[in-house]
Amino acid sequence: MRTVPRLVYLICFLGIAIVAVIALNRVAQPSMATTLTRAVFLSGVCGAPGLIHRRVWPLAFVLLPIGCYLLVRTIMPVPEMVDGVAEQYRYYTQQLNLGATAYKTEAFPLDPVATPGLSLLFAFVAYWLVGAAAFLALSLRRPTPAVALLLILLGYGLTVDSTTRILWPGLAFVVLTACLFVVSRGIGQEGWRLRDTLAGGLVGALGAGLALGLLLAAPSVVATPWQDWRTWDPFGTGGPVYSFNWLQNYPRLLDPANDAVVMTVESPTPSYWRASALDTFTGTAWVTSQAFLQRIEPVPQDDSADSEGRYHSYLYSIPSTEPTPAGETVTQVFQTQAVYTNYFFTGGDPQSLVLDEYVPLRMNGMRSLRVSTALGPTLRYHLVSVIPKLTPADLVGLGSDYPEDIQGYLLLPFSRLSQIEGPDKEATWQNIVTETGPDGWEWTKLLALNRSIVRDAVDPYQITLRIEQYLRQFYRYSLSPPVGEYSSPYAAFLFDSRTGYCQHFAGAMALLLRFNGIPSRVAVGFTSGEKQGDDAYVVSANNAHAWVEVYFPTIGWTAFDPTPGRNLPSAGPSSTSPGFINPYINSSPPSGGTLPTIPAHGGLENGAGGGKEGVAAKNGGRPNWAAWLVGPVVFIVIVLGWPVGRSVWRRRRIHRGPPEQRLQASLALLRTELADYRAPVKPAYTLEETLDALHAYLGIEPDPTFVARADAVLFGGRKATAADVDQAERERRQIKARLREHHGWARTLMALYGIPRQTGGSKLQYRDEKHGRKTQETTLIQPGAL
Repeated sequence: MRTVPRLVYLICFLGIAIVAVIALNRVAQPSMATTLTRAVFLSGVCGAPGLIHRRVWPLAFVLLPIGCYLLVRTIMPVPEMVDGVAEQYRYYTQQLNLGATAYKTEAFPLDPVATPGLSLLFAFVAYWLVGAAAFLALSLRRPTPAVALLLILLGYGLTVDSTTRILWPGLAFVVLTACLFVVSRGIGQEGWRLRDTLAGGLVGALGAGLALGLLLAAPSVVATPWQDWRTWDPFGTGGPVYSFNWLQNYPRLLDPANDAVVMTVESPTPSYWRASALDTFTGTAWVTSQAFLQRIEPVPQDDSADSEGRYHSYLYSIPSTEPTPAGETVTQVFQTQAVYTNYFFTGGDPQSLVLDEYVPLRMNGMRSLRVSTALGPTLRYHLVSVIPKLTPADLVGLGSDYPEDIQGYLLLPFSRLSQIEGPDKEATWQNIVTETGPDGWEWTKLLALNRSIVRDAVDPYQITLRIEQYLRQFYRYSLSPPVGEYSSPYAAFLFDSRTGYCQHFAGAMALLLRFNGIPSRVAVGFTSGEKQGDDAYVVSANNAHAWVEVYFPTIGWTAFDPTPGRNLPSAGPSSTSPGFINPYINSSPPSGGTLPTIPAHGGLENGAGGGKEGVAAKNGGRPNWAAWLVGPVVFIVIVLGWPVGRSVWRRRRIHRGPPEQRLQASLALLRTELADYRAPVKPAYTLEETLDALHAYLGIEPDPTFVARADAVLFGGRKATAADVDQAERERRQIKARLREHHGWARTLMALYGIPRQTGGSKLQYRDEKHGRKTQETTLIQPGAL
């Protein structure tokens, strides 16, 4: 097989794979095309050893796992605390499970930045599908099943996303597939024939025309897509089912055109219905870092069980934590409709939960209730909860003596206000943030903004109110904030666009609170919804919301809402609560419609642009080179160890057994090595004929006594001795050295790895015995050439 057809064949295959993953990339926003393209090239190379020579195709089984390991390490480096192969395996398995869970619960388009496990999952699936296709098409020369595998990626990308329909991926896939089939016929021939090329071109053009007609006619491809494969109802068993992931962007939840009812709640007191909370700020996103470690075992509510040992209802008592805000104890009834959820919604501080079925309920340190397997599409449960009853005066003057277990809610990826030392705090702050990483320049204006908001306030409650009121007055609500040059959406919200939705407002307030040394976190769930009757509330998808919880000594966690247009439904200390009276004099933020002037950052020379994907937080955003080295070292060890292991394996019989067997093994190894170099020696040659041919080919003088003694042993005329084995080994090593000298380093390297030279004629040169000069040349046809 010639080099040019192989290269064209490889390019056609990679082109098809890239088109398929670009179609797949349309379900992700922001784009992860770079990651998917990297997966294509890596899997294509690792699955293509058989393209070099058919006999080395098993090498793909070694290269593909190594390539997968390198890919996942570049996408998501292993944290420093994960040590050992088993721990790394568990870590990546957990991340893939998180990605699969996010896929099942998020709305399209999916966000691989907010949920890194999604990026890993998509790259992992694309890698192995393309790798399997590369193995079939390149190593085994079976393009038809390979194209069928790649059609899975293309078909998914064209029928799942909700973006504008385009034709070019389908057409490009068909054209490149036609080229692949044409070239696959040509790589096995000695030359290109014009009629084959023309026939292949006509078939490709006809296929492209038929594909164009199909794409224009099929509504699932160019018009209305199938949207979400997870919500198909092929047998008409029910209506639409909605899933929510509280880390996703809220514009995907807040769809005015699809305001479906999520649940109804019966409660004597309205509240925000909390699902979970986000406690860690990464610089670009708020995420949950606390695991659900506390298992809550139920108590049966009746004395009798059915035949399968199940009771009619179970009572889950929620362990109490101190302190918790005092308030009114109420009973709430939640009834979800056509929704899958891993979380139990709660209004206030949960005390107990009654459910009609047994579930493995768990709780984390933020009193969020969760099960590992999503429940739904309908779920009904009773909740006893405490609705806080606080007044603004209850939070005045409580100070900042926070318990040790609350210190984690003060963490930021940069220093807090109290940690900025020196007389010139502004200059110190500039140095701190610019040294944190390439995107540190985005936070250089935080100190000035905080000063304009907080001003002379020192009491934590007063600072909280000023931040809440400032964001509600001077920032605008929009589900479509403008795109800027900031990689962090919260930096863009605070310093550039000043426009965003509830995630931006809540995350920005929690960030500013932590900057001032006040423990805070972001709560996610639903607002109270539309009231119907005395105690009933109908909650729809458009009621999805995020707000802020702030910790105060001796009181506990208290809700605040900085989002304009949203107000906490019950009386309390938030400025959005009904009947709120500010306990501080002259504490309102500056009046007027103009925003304070904040100096612009010093250009882009300190690093602007998109966020980094998969960087280690502890090394300032730099890649973990130690993690990078593991894969290449393993690859180098395998590449270098293959010829060594192969040589040891082939020589294993020379050093054990009786001399007769060792002599036969030495002579058999000699024939094997001659075959590696494609020496003009036929398998039917006797030892004497073999040495004569090598004399003509390499100029080696055979030892007549060795030939006679070896033949006598081989034909049973005498017993072999250790001296015979040693002489056979000397002859073999001499012949191998002359073969290396004769063929050069390239052919020797191929022989080491067992890659035979292409079949064809080889020149046998006879040498003048007296002068060592070439006297004539003839062509020997190697075995198998006819």
